[in-house]
Amino acid sequence: MIDQRRLIGVIGLVLLIAAGIGGWMLYTGDAGGTALTVNGTIHKTFTEQQVRALPSVTGHGGSVSTTGIKSGPFTIKGVPLTILCEAAGGMGENQTLRVSAPDGYMWVFDYNQTHGEGFITFSPDLKEIPSPNLIPVLMYEQDGQPLTQEQGGPFRIAILTQDDTQVITEGSDWVKWVSTLEIWS
Repeated sequence: MIDQRRLIGVIGLVLLIAAGIGGWMLYTGDAGGTALTVNGTIHKTFTEQQVRALPSVTGHGGSVSTTGIKSGPFTIKGVPLTILCEAAGGMGENQTLRVSAPDGYMWVFDYNQTHGEGFITFSPDLKEIPSPNLIPVLMYEQDGQPLTQEQGGPFRIAILTQDDTQVITEGSDWVKWVSTLEIWS
């Protein structure tokens, strides 16, 4: 007869491994549709397909890290943050939008930033330029292709412009692997 303690230990180990695999699949988007949670006065959850079905914009943007590493500019497609805020019941002028990822990274945007104002902008050669009209988006396509996990997909924040200006913004705003948007007072 199998020792009861050993059996419980084996069952516990199997459950722990299964939970780890299931969590990793959810994190990497392999569990049949990545969920995005948007919280405000209304709580909404979206699959990747539902996010892609929302009104979107296309434009150009890139980022620069705090160490000076430039990425882009890219052709970007995504859902404006203002549309996602409206889906959660709207965002007031005195509220903030907290953007979170499963790796623990979080960034906070104020009302003006969710509307494209208050960003420091650079040319592709990293010289500061006057800010063109900017649109912060939940990006899901880069250069016509779905974002890969390595690029921060399936969803990441991007700051784009729809005019002819090639614009670079600070990389700390470009949250990778976005899973939650929360409106806070």
